Amino acid sequence: MNNVVVWLILVAVSLIFGILSRIAAHNRKSIPWWFFECWRDFVSYFITGVIGYFFVAVRWPNIAKSGILSVSDFVLLLIFFIGVLGWTPYVIKNVTEGLNAIIGRILK
Repeated sequence: MNNVVVWLILVAVSLIFGILSRIAAHNRKSIPWWFFECWRDFVSYFITGVIGYFFVAVRWPNIAKSGILSVSDFVLLLIFFIGVLGWTPYVIKNVTEGLNAIIGRILK
């Protein structure tokens, strides 16, 4: 499949999932709030789609040939499943808050 077609499919599916996840979750919010939330979900699903495409197109042939699943493959699959479940923004927020707390304590 052509790479441009793959990227367009990833963008379209991410946009649809981003909008549908907000419709399902919240129906009485302001327009700026909707835009931000749809954008955040779009980016999350797009990154998840890129990771899934990379794993299937690039990593899977190497894994199938060698039969070895490396730690980086496991981390990619973990990030993929976090993204599929829609938890990517929350994980990023918690990690950055944790790093901020650690750095704040070190610098005091």
